[in-house]
Parts: sequence; structure tokens; C-alpha cells
Amino acid sequence: MTEKVRKVVLFVELIGEPSSGKTHLACTFPKIAMFDTSPKKESWIVMRKLVKGAVERYFPIRSFGDIKTALGEIKKKQGEFSTVVVDTSPDLRELAAKEYLGELNAKRQAVMPPEYRHVNEKVNGMVDEITAKMEMNLVFTSQMKDEYTPDGKAKTGRRIRKGIPDINSQADIRLFLIVNRKVDEQMKYIDEYERKCRVLKNRFRNMAEKTEWKEFLTIFTWEGIKGLTDLKEGEAVE
Repeated sequence: MTEKVRKVVLFVELIGEPSSGKTHLACTFPKIAMFDTSPKKESWIVMRKLVKGAVERYFPIRSFGDIKTALGEIKKKQGEFSTVVVDTSPDLRELAAKEYLGELNAKRQAVMPPEYRHVNEKVNGMVDEITAKMEMNLVFTSQMKDEYTPDGKAKTGRRIRKGIPDINSQADIRLFLIVNRKVDEQMKYIDEYERKCRVLKNRFRNMAEKTEWKEFLTIFTWEGIKGLTDLKEGEAVE
């Protein structure tokens, strides 16, 4: 009896400022289910332009319980979906925190810092359900925020990632999308922009070896991301 070869699922994090192209890039993944966790449900605007059959593939997520419901619907339609996109991961964490507070019947609005391990467990359980049990690709979009001094009173002037901490270790590939305004020969800004995508993590490559290091993604599609891996045709879930 021939043993079934298990295809590789990709867990990818897309990080960047607003309008850097995170949702657009996520929409190029195969057979996506869009879990829109943003308060204003902004993913739909991009989704309807880029994805065929967008209505059936778009899931507005207003509570953490909505994720469980959406995953149940996807399981009923085997073969129609192979990627879950969570847009955005900070909003997902907020929904998980609200569910946690609801389970405590807490009258407060905020989770205490030590309690975030319980919130993270909820998110990690969802990641495991999608990638390990359902064997689907997973894409998280993560935003940027201002960095503050240790006392929290002043901004440092730097922008840092706003996302779920555990993604740093869990994701297979982490990409930082950058949009730079170009300058002319006199070093003055012109109305042209350069788009880059820096590879922050790639577990398919030996990042310590120069010949394996690929600093920038140049093809802003699912195929471009697959090109960062060592996967051959038919080895990835599509």
C-alpha cells in the first residue's frame, strides 16, 4: 500500500503599514477564505476586486466564536478552500481577549498582562486547527505601531510590528512590505513609489548562508512566495 505523501502548508505573516499591499498579496493565495477581523470590515473592498466568487469566500468576523462557525462551514466544502487569511492579527487577538473576558464574566474591559497567555492559547488553538488538522495554508496580516520609551510616556520615533507574539516562532515565512517614495537626481521627492518586500524569516532556507539568503521578495504573488521555498511543483497545498 502506497503511503500518502502529505503536502506542505505554508503559514505566512505579512507585516506593513496601511496601504503597503498586505491584503492584496494575501488575496493571491490559492482558494482563500478571508476572515475579516477588522472593525470596519475593510478587506471586502480589496477582496471583491481581486477574488473570483468573493461573496462565498468572505467571512466577516465580529467575535472569536464567528471563527469557529466559519471553519465549520469550510469543513463542509472540502476542496473549495485551501487557504485561510486573517486580516488582521491584532484584531484577532482583541476578539480572543473579549471572548476570554466573557468566559470570566468579567466586568472589566481589559485583559491583565499575565492573562494574555490564555488569550494566546485561543489563537494558537485556531492556528493548529487550520494548519495541522485541516491542512490549509494560513496568512496573517500584521500592522505597525509607534514605539514608546520603557516608561510609556514618549514616542521613540520608531515604528514596530503590532501583532501576536507567538507568530514570530510559528510562521514559516515572515515578510515586511515597504513602500518608499522615490527621489530625483536633486534628491527631491517625486510622485513615484518603489514597492519592496523584505524577508524577515524563511524556514525553508539556511538564512545563515549567503547563497541561500534572499533579502527581498520581487514577485508579489503566491507564486513569488513559493519561490522563496525549496518546494517543487505539487508539494504545496494549493
